[in-house]
Amino acid sequence: MPLATKDDDVRPYRVEASLKMAYIKTRRAHDSRVLEGFVTLLGHFQKNNMSLNVLLQEAADLIKNQFSLRYVMIGLKGKNGIFKYECMSGMRDDSWAAHRKKEYTLESFSTTVPGWYSAEEISNLTRVYLEEKNPLGPGYETSVNRPALLSMRRSSVESSLEADFFNTLIKGPRDELLGWMEYPGTVSGKLPDAAVIRSIEVVASILAAAITFQDRTKRTP
Repeated sequence: MPLATKDDDVRPYRVEASLKMAYIKTRRAHDSRVLEGFVTLLGHFQKNNMSLNVLLQEAADLIKNQFSLRYVMIGLKGKNGIFKYECMSGMRDDSWAAHRKKEYTLESFSTTVPGWYSAEEISNLTRVYLEEKNPLGPGYETSVNRPALLSMRRSSVESSLEADFFNTLIKGPRDELLGWMEYPGTVSGKLPDAAVIRSIEVVASILAAAITFQDRTKRTP
């Protein structure tokens, strides 16, 4: 094989242009946009006065918009040990008002308490609550975003019903429950896939770090 002549050599500017073009294409890809969202959330740690409320809202908006979920709610544990919803993205006003009144104890998140919600653990952080296993009682219709769609039949294992929802737990360094993220299926009527669930778990870890950091900062004299 003959040696390449100078005209055949790959010039540095071509290498640079190729790298830049590949980077631009990657940034436009869905997976890269997800990473950009993580970077945005992590950027809050660099602020002198990090606002947990702002971070929570940005996380809720990011998850809802990035993964086309119908809504997202985030709840936290209060100083009295009671868990309450703190922020949301995509909920109707009356549905959000109904959720804001709800209070939960640590036992509420157990998957083994008789008479409570029936959940299936997807991972150590995420569990799914299917509508068929958790029928809403009278008067609870206002707690869902689209009550007119209740009691429809599931068409496939990927399809989502109105009252289906997921909880992804926000856990601290000692595995203690700090809060949770609640979300349903997508706007196209599908359940979130494994990649989406794993991405939401990463966000949960970022929020856990923020909550822990803020608590430690408050305790520092």
